[in-house]
Amino acid sequence: MKTNTNAYKILLESITFSAVIAFVILPLKLLATYETITFQGKKYDDKTIAELVTVITSTNPIPSIPNTHHLYNAQKSLFKIPGLALCKKIIVFDGVQPGFTNRIDLYEKYKENVRVLTETDKYFANTTLVFCESWGHLSGAIKKAIELVKTPFVFIHQNDLVIVKEFDLNGLVATMEANPFIKHVRLNRGPINAYFVKWDGPVDEKIEGNHFVPLCRTFGWSDQSHIATVDYYKKFVLPRCGHSFMERFLNPAFKKQIEKKGKNRVHPAFGTYLYGGINDGGYISHSDAQRRL
Repeated sequence: MKTNTNAYKILLESITFSAVIAFVILPLKLLATYETITFQGKKYDDKTIAELVTVITSTNPIPSIPNTHHLYNAQKSLFKIPGLALCKKIIVFDGVQPGFTNRIDLYEKYKENVRVLTETDKYFANTTLVFCESWGHLSGAIKKAIELVKTPFVFIHQNDLVIVKEFDLNGLVATMEANPFIKHVRLNRGPINAYFVKWDGPVDEKIEGNHFVPLCRTFGWSDQSHIATVDYYKKFVLPRCGHSFMERFLNPAFKKQIEKKGKNRVHPAFGTYLYGGINDGGYISHSDAQRRL
């Protein structure tokens, strides 16, 4: 049988090209593109955002130390958002709580592993490490780290929260600068923003004033991944917190005031919102660092 060399060559090239499409091009997930907001002469591009926002990620002697798996994925996920990738970052290591002194040596190895990552891994570049001398819990760790923040905004992150869905950070920061009533914007872990009704209350899309991104009012306060102003943290959040997660103080106080005065009177002081509309959500996942790998 004669072989048609030219036809075979064309077929081979076609297969090769198809393979490139299938194995190289198709798996690439294109980053979402958003309109660049200009407000009062300021252009909110990635460079501007990097000058306005600092990321604080908290960590502690979780069961999986000295393995950095949880923290690594949390920090890597920041790079889904171009602005966050450029921001200065702080990783704050809480002290060792009573009952976990057997983890001290492993914790020191964990700290060293993270230090090496700051020198060798792109996801840990532009990162300052902060070490708490004693156990301050989340509120204490954030209080220590935020003293080093020089930007007006802070993105609060935790070592087992992973950004899994893109969002318009630039438009969000522009919104918060344009509208002082929007003080705390959280990325929801639930599949839709109306999911955690007991925590967030019946959320709504009643947004007063300027906003360049979709938002929902929430009537709950959570310390899961969110952006807020440093001023809001120093003057409103941290003074109301004791030795625990911030939400254990802020959320009950929020609910109690709503019962007494009504949600519309109380909400402006707390200024809490969820990113996206009511049927939006699923922006972060929880890898649960308190369980072993």
